[in-house]
Amino acid sequence: MADKVYGQYCGLAKALDLVGERWTLLIVRELLFGPRRFSDLLDGLPGVSTAILTERLNRLENEGLIARRTLPPPAASKVYELTDDGQGLGRAIIPLAAWGVRILAANRRKRTEAFRPTWGLLFLRETFDASSAQGVHDVYEFHIDDSLVSVVVDDGLMQIVEGASGRAADVEIHTDSATFIDVGLGRVRGREAIRQGKLRLMGSEAAVRRYSSIIRPLAPR
Repeated sequence: MADKVYGQYCGLAKALDLVGERWTLLIVRELLFGPRRFSDLLDGLPGVSTAILTERLNRLENEGLIARRTLPPPAASKVYELTDDGQGLGRAIIPLAAWGVRILAANRRKRTEAFRPTWGLLFLRETFDASSAQGVHDVYEFHIDDSLVSVVVDDGLMQIVEGASGRAADVEIHTDSATFIDVGLGRVRGREAIRQGKLRLMGSEAAVRRYSSIIRPLAPR
């Protein structure tokens, strides 16, 4: 490993010694949404090989950034999850991902580029207005094409769940991937997408108002 480290007494260099290899930070991104099986990670990382994924997971586990555990029956599946240090790394990469949105805003998505709605909702961690969410206990369901992602807000805290949350939705957002991306990047205003019939919000007037004050797009800077 000596030839794979920078040999610099610098926090950034030391961090990159651990997580600077290809795919590593994207594995952390996937685990930010909760525990994942090996097959889940393969599905969430189009293009990664099983050998590379195995090597990166072993490295992250050895460094104490992720841990393996077995889910209780009836699932009994082995999953990977972030440790406390791994969660800290996850929080650190959100601003980097938000910075990268400037590149997305300047370039349309290519047909060959994979996209998952959870990746877009990851940026909510950057725009989330915790002060507006104080005392709020809501679930916002994003129905994007055939995908369902739930955003659970509980008294100033937010959790992103792939699939149903197990609680009734206060607001449902129905749209397609292209509209979701355009609104999220600030290319199209949400009201305009609603007027065009490309975006539907379903919920009580009060719940939609709460949603609009808490969930904000990550407009290009």
